[in-house]
Order: sequence, then structure tokens, then C-alpha cells
Amino acid sequence: MGKYKAAAIEYERFLYFSCEEQDLLSTLYKKAQCYKQLFDFTKSYKTLERINLFRENIENYTKVKKELSLSYYLDNKLQKAQIQITQLRHKLRNKNLPNETLLIEIFILNEMKQWAKAQERAKEYVSNQASLKDHFTVVTKHIDSLYSKKNLPKLKSVEKAENLSRFIPGAGQIYCGEIAEGSFTFLFNGAFLALGAQQILTKFYFTGYTAGFGVLHKTYTGNMSRTRHLADKTNHHRHNSFNESIIKYMLNL
Repeated sequence: MGKYKAAAIEYERFLYFSCEEQDLLSTLYKKAQCYKQLFDFTKSYKTLERINLFRENIENYTKVKKELSLSYYLDNKLQKAQIQITQLRHKLRNKNLPNETLLIEIFILNEMKQWAKAQERAKEYVSNQASLKDHFTVVTKHIDSLYSKKNLPKLKSVEKAENLSRFIPGAGQIYCGEIAEGSFTFLFNGAFLALGAQQILTKFYFTGYTAGFGVLHKTYTGNMSRTRHLADKTNHHRHNSFNESIIKYMLNL
């Protein structure tokens, strides 16, 4: 009926009062599913972590690890999600990962900027799909194109952006693609520098320091902080756009 919170409470009540050992995995798994439907991925993976997998068969082990990797990924715990998949690969040995888990691994590797490995996993996913057998060459070529050097996100160096703004105020913004803002910042800082210099040359030292160099100091340091923010923002946008294009294509296969 979609009452997932109430269902999760009832599962916990059953675990506390009545659950036999043979029902433990199933009950915890279903409770975790309730939290996933509520978009509470932290509670979902914490519930799954209560399952002792040492004595479980390969089917149950795969089922839980698959769900754990997904919950960690959805909660942005990328390292933990990758560990679950690595453990599952080791357990399965020469057998293929479940397709859903392989997709999650591709998305995780993209988030971690491990493009070459993600490309390799994407091809593995395609080779596992019987429905894509007749289109294997076309699809893999498209994957190669998506991951080609020209299509990878062009990420900005935060350090370089900051250093540019340190020596030439506004240059960091221009480097990040904000040409109008960078030009204005350069002129704005230049104006207060000129004001301070002019006041000191005319022996208005107090005015030159407070109205000129005092304001310049604040705008200069603020400019540095703004540059770091812009570089991070630009990288985040480009990285996300690239990842979304991969996710969209893989999910549509």
C-alpha cells in the first residue's frame, strides 16, 4: 500500500520479538527495501549491514551485495559502494556481475573520474547483453566515442585559477569562462588601486589607505575566494553533464 515507514517498523518489531534465524536475512532485506523507497539510503545500507553473509549461499550473498552497492552509491558513499562490488567480483570469480551492479560500477567509476576503467566496464556490460549481440560493434564504437579524449570533461585547475587571480585580479574568472565578471573584477580592483595611489601621492595618506588600499585588500581576497568557487562550480557542472550523458545512454541500451 506504499506505507513503507510503517512496514519498516513492523519488520523491526518482528525481528525483535519473533524472528527465527532462517528469516533474518529476508526480513532485514525487506526492511532495507522500505527505506530505499523512502529515499533514506543511509538507513537502507545500515539495515543491510546487519546481515551476516559468512554462512549464506552465493545467491543470497549476491542479492545483498547488489543492494548494498546500490544503497551506498545512492547515498554518495562511492568508496564503500566500490568495495562491495569488488568483494562480489571476488566471490563470483569467473562469473559475470549482475547487470544492475555492473551499471552501478560504471557510474561509480565515472564519479571517481576513472574514465578508462569505466569505459572497460561499459563494454563488458554490452558484451553481457544478448539483445545487443547484433549491434555490439556499433554500440562499443559509440562508447569509445563517448569516452574519447575530446568528449571527456575539460576540468579546470583550481590551483591555476587561484594563481591567475593572485597576480592579475579577474584572470581566474576569465580562465573559468566568466569573461564579463573577470573583466569587471580587473577594472574594479584597478580603480581602487589607482585611487589609493593617487591619494597617497597627493599626501592624503589616511584616505589613500582606507578608501583605496583598504577596500582593495578586501576585494582582492574576496576575488581569490570567488575564483576557487567558480573553478569548483565549473568542474562540478562539466563532470555532472558528462556523467549524465553516460547514464542516459547506458540506461537506454
